[in-house]
Amino acid sequence: MATIQTITIPANTPTILVEGDGRRVLLQGGLYFIGGSDVDSDNGIFISGGHEILDLGNVAFGETIYAYSNDDNAVTVFYYTTV
Repeated sequence: MATIQTITIPANTPTILVEGDGRRVLLQGGLYFIGGSDVDSDNGIFISGGHEILDLGNVAFGETIYAYSNDDNAVTVFYYTTV
């Protein structure tokens, strides 16, 4: 089963990107940073997505990943699980 979401990241605002539920997560988007609730351009992990897909693996229940961007941005989040 799979789910796809597009998350809008307003400029200079940490935004919830992924709320883990044990499923595998793939990301695709522009230039942004990921991290905890205090993520910004100084302490986040820089992602230069464009057309590439970033595999986060299985994100645990209760784990929350935030995104931050210096400009308005959008990231596509693809959740899936195999049975």
